[in-house]
Amino acid sequence: MKMNDSVAVDGMNVPAVGMNAPAVNTNAPAVSDAVPAANWYALAILTLIYSCHFLDRMMIAIIIEPARREFSLTDSQIGMLTGLAYGATFALAGIPLGLLIDRVNRVKLLAILVTIWSGMTTLSGFAQNYIQLLLARMGVGASEAGGSPSSLSLISDLFPASKRSTAVGCFFLSNAVGAVLSIVIGGYIAAQYGWRSAMLVAGGPGLILAIVFILTVREPKRGAMEGNAEPVKKAASLGEVLRHVGGNTAMLHLLAGVSLVAAAVATIGSWLPSFVMRFHGFNIKEAGFAVSLASGFAGALGSVIGGIISDKLSRFRARRRMDISLVVALLAMCVAAAGMLVGSANMSVALLSLTQMIAFVAFPATFGAMLSITSSNMRGTTAAAMQIATNLIGYGMGPFMVGVFSDLYGGDQSLRYAMITVMCICLPWGALHFWLSARANDAQLLKKLR
Repeated sequence: MKMNDSVAVDGMNVPAVGMNAPAVNTNAPAVSDAVPAANWYALAILTLIYSCHFLDRMMIAIIIEPARREFSLTDSQIGMLTGLAYGATFALAGIPLGLLIDRVNRVKLLAILVTIWSGMTTLSGFAQNYIQLLLARMGVGASEAGGSPSSLSLISDLFPASKRSTAVGCFFLSNAVGAVLSIVIGGYIAAQYGWRSAMLVAGGPGLILAIVFILTVREPKRGAMEGNAEPVKKAASLGEVLRHVGGNTAMLHLLAGVSLVAAAVATIGSWLPSFVMRFHGFNIKEAGFAVSLASGFAGALGSVIGGIISDKLSRFRARRRMDISLVVALLAMCVAAAGMLVGSANMSVALLSLTQMIAFVAFPATFGAMLSITSSNMRGTTAAAMQIATNLIGYGMGPFMVGVFSDLYGGDQSLRYAMITVMCICLPWGALHFWLSARANDAQLLKKLR
């Protein structure tokens, strides 16, 4: 490779090095920052689909207390149901689906996956025991493994690098839409007609959107938004993707950092209903509203803010995406501890909602960085690898360890102290990895410029 070859990294042109750097076509026209209306429409549909992803993932947390009483579950079993079972099957299915995303029509694949996970959510309403509910939950996790990677891969071909973090932030508005559905379905329907009816209804929106998506959205050309980088024709092999991720220290620390933040986010998302019902006397409708406010509305607001800020600041220096994530991880830890210790129910919900808003700032920043430093022929698999890490370590181990710590501590306050323990381990640990990622990113840029 010649010294004057360059690729776009976080919106800047720097010399390209490494096995996976895309070839440069100096005669290719630069990509305009203008985005066609059809691309914004596709983003809107992707956002609605991911809203169903959020809904189906959160429903188990909202209905877990009545299910716990019906099936006589321990906190460890709840942690398995709301976390590890989902995260483990997500991890097992993630890489095969990621490889498919880089090779097949992503629109058709996503439509199939939405149909499967929505159907498994509906089947959860027919569960007659813990094992059946666990198996249905595992089915949701396996099929949802392809949801976000396929959406992120599509977004990377719908939006130029200068707007990707903003697009990802808008994509995570899905949490707010999913929160509205959670309030209606998880709160009202579960309170009035029981948790089984709520699960039956929750699968409906995804089945409808799968049809709308496949009929109205066209598959974009891969690599079309890469500016002077020549679009890659052949999908990368799993070995090439692993070498790309494993050989990039900044990427590895980015993966670790976002996974640990995801564990903290999942701790609140999975356990907040039980927390407010046990310590603040909420009923299931109030608990559903609380988790929807925290992980839905507040999380969506944080995603939009994070996307806009990271796109603006990264124009001046690429490492700013990691710096933003570092700061919000430490700030979220302090707010979370206060929210779990305060005696007022309203103040507790407000502080834990603020925690989610702050923590969600990290996601568009980190995913935007990942999309910008990964070639278009391996974004599906790389995004799947990141999703595996965030779901297995984050949504899998985070809630599960809360259950383990709670059973270990014992007593009336065990859940409170278990949640604080996990938050105070994961968030500063994640901040450390973001700092290491920023240092590695600077070192890589300096090496390229020599």
